[in-house]
Amino acid sequence: MDLRYNVIAPFAGIIERIYVKQGESVELGAVLFALQAEGITHHIVAPVGGEAEQLEVSAGDSVIAGMFLTHIKEQ
Repeated sequence: MDLRYNVIAPFAGIIERIYVKQGESVELGAVLFALQAEGITHHIVAPVGGEAEQLEVSAGDSVIAGMFLTHIKEQ
């Protein structure tokens, strides 16, 4: 069974940096994105280990709370 997990923005901000590439393996807790909000950079981490599927954002994009950033297919 292929389980997929959605990685979402916890709040509105700007994607400052992307640390993962589409198709790349990630470990549980690995930093995936840097999200800047109100002058502070927050790291968005992988909720599970697996493969980062389609990236939904690019560096510099503005996001809203609950917006999909990527999907991780559990390995």
